[in-house]
Amino acid sequence: MLSLWPMNPATKICLIALWLTLTQANALTINHYPLPIIGQGKEDLLHGSMGNGQWLMANQSSSQPCLPINVRNSEGNYIIPGVMGDIVYRRVNGVELSLDAYVQRRGGKRPAVVVIHGGNWESGSRVSFTGQFLELLTAAGYNWFSIDYRKGGISRAAESVDDLRAAVEFIRCHAKEFRIDPDNIALLGEDTGAQMALMAAAEKLEGVKAVVSIGGVYDLRQLPTQSTLVIHGTNDREVPPQQAGKFCESMREAGRVCEYISVDGAIHRAENWLPSQWGYKGLLTAWLAQQMKLAKPDHQPYVTNLKKDIVFSPRHNLKLDAYLPPGKTPRPAVIIVHGGGWEAGDKVTYVAPLFEPLAKAGFAWFSIDYRLTPHVRHQEQIRDLRTAIEYVRENAKAFNIDPNRIAIIGESASGQMVAQTAVDGLAKVSAVVSFYGVYDFLPMAGDFSPRSIPARLFGLTEKNEFAVNMLRRFSPITAVHGKMPPLLLIQGTADRLHTQAVAFRKELEQVKADHEVFDVAGAPHGIENWEGHAEWLDYKTKLVDWLKAKLR
Repeated sequence: MLSLWPMNPATKICLIALWLTLTQANALTINHYPLPIIGQGKEDLLHGSMGNGQWLMANQSSSQPCLPINVRNSEGNYIIPGVMGDIVYRRVNGVELSLDAYVQRRGGKRPAVVVIHGGNWESGSRVSFTGQFLELLTAAGYNWFSIDYRKGGISRAAESVDDLRAAVEFIRCHAKEFRIDPDNIALLGEDTGAQMALMAAAEKLEGVKAVVSIGGVYDLRQLPTQSTLVIHGTNDREVPPQQAGKFCESMREAGRVCEYISVDGAIHRAENWLPSQWGYKGLLTAWLAQQMKLAKPDHQPYVTNLKKDIVFSPRHNLKLDAYLPPGKTPRPAVIIVHGGGWEAGDKVTYVAPLFEPLAKAGFAWFSIDYRLTPHVRHQEQIRDLRTAIEYVRENAKAFNIDPNRIAIIGESASGQMVAQTAVDGLAKVSAVVSFYGVYDFLPMAGDFSPRSIPARLFGLTEKNEFAVNMLRRFSPITAVHGKMPPLLLIQGTADRLHTQAVAFRKELEQVKADHEVFDVAGAPHGIENWEGHAEWLDYKTKLVDWLKAKLR
C-alpha cells in the first residue's frame, strides 16, 4: 500500500498519468558517449576527439582542472550491461575516489541521476545497496552515476558531502562526453546516502534540480531548495516516519516543493522492502520524469558479457543474470543466491560485491531469483534453487561452462539454502560456499508468532512433534555427512549468527567433511556492510582461491 501525502489532486493525476505512460513503455522492465574515452574498449561508441584530457571544473570558483575520464574497468559494474566502471573522479589526501557511469546507448542529452549509497557513513560502496535503483533508472532512460566517497562516521560527514560535490563537478565538467544536461541533475540517496544528498543540495549545489530521499535520515536545519521526493517506510524503526513527514512539512512551510510517499509496512533500507512494496518504484520514476522533463524512457540495452533476465523457470517466471567470460575454453561456473530473510531481495540485492572478484578470476556466474515467502513455503524455495542448478547444467554448452565444475554460493538466508542443498545431495554441485548462514532452526522453536521463522517458512503455528521434525529436516547441522561436497564457511565474528557457524563447524569436523572456515574479524552481518572496510575484504581473495582449488 502506497500513499501520496500530502499532494494536491492535480499533481496526483499528473504522476499517475506519467506512471501509466512509463509502465506501458516498459520503464519498469528489469532487463556511449559521443567521444572516445580513455580505456573504454566499447565498439559501438560514437567517435570524436578527447583532447588532452584536461578540463576546467564546472565550478568556476575552483582553480583545479577536472580529471580526465579513464574507464579502468571496461566490464563495468557487473549489474548493468554497458556501464563504464571505476572512473576516478577525485584524488584527495592520498585517496582515489571512483564512480561508475551509465550513458544510454542512443539519443541526445539526457537528465542525469547521481546515486549515493548509504551505510551509516561508515560502510558500503558504489555497488552496495544500489542494484535495484540502477536497474530502475536504466530502464527509465536516465544516464546515471553511482559514486564512492570517503567514510569516517557522522563526525566526518563534511568530507563525504565534499566528495559528492566533487563528483557532481566532475560529471558536469564532462557533460558533453557523458551526454547529459549539466543543469538537469538529480541526486538519489538511500539511508545516510539520502541525508548526504540533502545536505549537499541545501548548499544550492550547481546543476542539481531535484533530490530523491529513500529511507533517509533527516535534519530540519538543512532544507534543500530543489524539488524533493521523500519515500519512507511506515514501519521504519531506525528513522520514524514522523521524522520524514515533518521534514517535508518544514520544506513546504519554507515555500519549497516536497512530495511524500509512504510505503505501507516497509522497514528501514529500501533493499529490505518486500516485492509487494515495490510499487513506489513507478511513482519514483514518474516524479523524476516530471521534474527532469524526460518525455519517454528511450532505452536500448548494450550487448556485453553480462546477460540480463534469462528465464530459467518459465512456470514461475524466475530469472537469472549471467556473466559469461569471453574465450573458447569452458569455464567453471558459480551460481549465486541472494539472502533477504527468505522474503526480500532479488538477484542484484545483497550479493553484488561478489560479482567483480568472480568475474575477474575467470568464473562464469549466474545470480538467480527464487520465489519468496509468504507466497511460497521454504520447500519450494529449495526446489527453485535446484531448478536453477539443473538449468545451468543443461545449458552448459550454450553458456560455455563445464557442467562438472559448478559451485553454489549463498549468504544469510540463502546460506542455509546452499548448505541444505549440500547435505541433501539432491543437486549435483562440486563446491558450496555459505556466508553467515542459518544452520539450525531448532533454537527458533520457541516462537510461532505470525512473523516468526517457523510460521513464515513452514506455516507452523505451534510447537509439536511435526513442527520440531520439520525444523530439524531443514537444519543443515542435523544432517552433515562425510560425502558432502567441499564447503567453505565465511563468517563475520561480530555477526549474531557466528555462534551457529561455530556449532556447524564442530559437526562438520566430527564427520570429517571436507570443509574450511574463514572468519572475518570484527565484521557484522552482510557483505555489503563489509564494503568500505579494507580490513574485511580479504574474504574475496580467499573465496576466489578456494573456488579455483575446488573447481580445478
